[in-house]
Amino acid sequence: MVIFSAILAAVIVGGIVWFWLRGRVQATAPVSRRRDAAPVEADAPVAIAAVAVGDLQRRFLLHALAVADDAPLRVQRAVVDDVDATLTRADLSSRYTPRRPNLLPQLIQSVNDSAASSRSIARIIGSDAVLAATLLRIANSPLYRLQRQDVQSIERAVTLIGNDGIRQIISAALVQPVMQAASGEDAEFGRQLWEYTLVLSLAAADHARSMEQEDGFAAQLAGLLLGLSGAMVMQATTDVLARSPLRTREPGTLLEALERCTVPTAVRIAEHWKLAPPIMQALREVEAQAPTGLARSLQVGRLAASAAMLHAGGQMSEAQALAALSTELPPHVAVWLWKRVNRQAPDDSR
Repeated sequence: MVIFSAILAAVIVGGIVWFWLRGRVQATAPVSRRRDAAPVEADAPVAIAAVAVGDLQRRFLLHALAVADDAPLRVQRAVVDDVDATLTRADLSSRYTPRRPNLLPQLIQSVNDSAASSRSIARIIGSDAVLAATLLRIANSPLYRLQRQDVQSIERAVTLIGNDGIRQIISAALVQPVMQAASGEDAEFGRQLWEYTLVLSLAAADHARSMEQEDGFAAQLAGLLLGLSGAMVMQATTDVLARSPLRTREPGTLLEALERCTVPTAVRIAEHWKLAPPIMQALREVEAQAPTGLARSLQVGRLAASAAMLHAGGQMSEAQALAALSTELPPHVAVWLWKRVNRQAPDDSR
């Protein structure tokens, strides 16, 4: 009888515990389901406002991404956060922070040396066949061409263009291979970004020298780094989207990643390359409301480059481009700068 009572009590207690535990599981189940669903909700694309007509920088980025100005845009916030974290955590020797070109310090030193002859500078450039070919191609582009006939030799290019011009072209030639490494669906964006970067750096250098009385080469190099960092951001975004779980490639996500991460990445590259403090300071201030000096020239360069690329792509008339530049510059300066950056200008002797 005692044994029977003990068994009965155990059954009763066990039943009570079972019902109590079952009730707790049912009570907490919705919370668990909600927790499981949270990452999916956080990854869901969120609609953002259309790009304004006057926002030339964003319009250019959409054009380079082959997206219409009025296309609906959605952003995957979690993807952008992952891109930001990837670029921030990346080791300085990783693919997202390219090493400083080996010849850059030597070439800058030679070009800055008033005693250095065009032949000695040409000899340094000629030691790298790829660099020499790239430099000649840039020297003969509409942005830098000074005569109707192509320049055939490095020494002739140095003589014609002068130290300031050749220094700009050298820097661009050293950066180009990294920027044009994109393939697949990013190849066209890489091509557009490279052309934009050339115009940006040229316009920033001209504005710095003529309007801000600053070092034009510093402005040009900072402009090149902005373009280079844009290429790094696009590479990081592509890598993040390729990770498991695979996520849809949303133009709005690419746009937000470029806008959020390009400038900080440019600053990190400048620090890694141990560039001059004024260059790093200009990059940090390029998105300020009322910058001065080199940062101001970078802002003008971005505006001029965006207008030039949109005009070249049939997205903006020349009158609209000039009007956009005139909102930031005196009219005569806007006309002068537009002649410098307009790739469709009929006069090749600019």
